[in-house]
Amino acid sequence: MGHLTELKAQTEACLPEGVVVAVADPTTKDALLWPQEVAAVAKAVPKRRLEFAAGRLAARQAIAELGWGAQPLPAQADRTPLWPEGLAGSISHDASSCLAVVGPLEVVHALGVDVEPNAPLPEDLIPEICRPDELAWLSERPAPKRGLLARQIFCAKEVVFKAQFPLTGALFGFDILQITFHPHGGRFSARFTEPVQAIPAGTEIHGHCQTTTAHVVATVALGARAGIENANFPVCATR
Repeated sequence: MGHLTELKAQTEACLPEGVVVAVADPTTKDALLWPQEVAAVAKAVPKRRLEFAAGRLAARQAIAELGWGAQPLPAQADRTPLWPEGLAGSISHDASSCLAVVGPLEVVHALGVDVEPNAPLPEDLIPEICRPDELAWLSERPAPKRGLLARQIFCAKEVVFKAQFPLTGALFGFDILQITFHPHGGRFSARFTEPVQAIPAGTEIHGHCQTTTAHVVATVALGARAGIENANFPVCATR
């Protein structure tokens, strides 16, 4: 459980007050699905079913901590969870950890979380994930660190996609987002290089990308009021 405790603490430190983080172990069989959730993984392999169930368990723990009652979290047609009315959330997992973040809509319009193994991104994937400017930036970094930094770029792009999707339903490729890491604090900016539906070109989303002993974890909160990160995100401003 040590890696889960570390993962939870790092994630909590990156999110606004009022957002709850919960973790679960996908390698155990303790998590049970509600009948309304079973269809989403009816044809899945056992490993995927365990991860799905642990993710729902973590999400229910976070929801309970916010004071909501236990309820099913069925998958929608786009495979995202159907969150209880009044809540926003996001779930992520890898082979050893499941992570859920949940917050009330008066705090956040949308949330994104992505967890990845703290291991170099395979070399053949790097050109598929990274834009030419990002590849140039990587080439200036020490060679032993490039694969890990590419993993962080991937994680940052994934989490931005997950955060904006509940608001826009927009699908786009990795090349649309240009990631810039800030020097301190694990913060990053993701710039839309082209317009995506209601999101103008040049729009930036700010997030956090941290490493733990076992994981890379990225978070994005699209704030619902002034003072919360990304409260000026164009789609949020019209809601």
